[in-house]
Amino acid sequence: MRGLFTFWNLFGLIVFLLGGAFYLKGQERTGPAALPIPAEEAAQNTLVLVLLRPNPPEGFLKETRTLELGPGETPGGKALELWSEAASAPRPKALFFQGKRLWVDLPQDFALGLDATLEAFRLYSLAYTLLSTFPQAEEVRFLVEGRPSAGLAHLDLSKPIRLP
Repeated sequence: MRGLFTFWNLFGLIVFLLGGAFYLKGQERTGPAALPIPAEEAAQNTLVLVLLRPNPPEGFLKETRTLELGPGETPGGKALELWSEAASAPRPKALFFQGKRLWVDLPQDFALGLDATLEAFRLYSLAYTLLSTFPQAEEVRFLVEGRPSAGLAHLDLSKPIRLP
């Protein structure tokens, strides 16, 4: 019995018991802990849309909405989608950011059936909504079916649109 309770045997038993206690303490978590999302990424999941709907002949109705972006949604795509629904207009095909300029690709039927006044209200409503929603942009240019165009039915698209 004298060989059983030596210093090294007792020391090994204490180390073994401490290791087992730390192991069991580490196993108390039921699952992986979620890492906090940085504030920059959390801010990117929301969009403050400043919607300017056409209201001829008075002008535009201004409405501000704060929206959560779903997985795979972009702020530009969401802005185009909501503007299209609010204005009851065909949805623009795409929105591109180039420095301080926004490029909007319009479908061919964007102004179909509109007179010059309603076409101007629709086009300026879209431009003002995008410029108000994305303050880093200074102007909006339009493409028709992916190509530069001199105009739609009545309006000249060769010059950019800026906020007044």
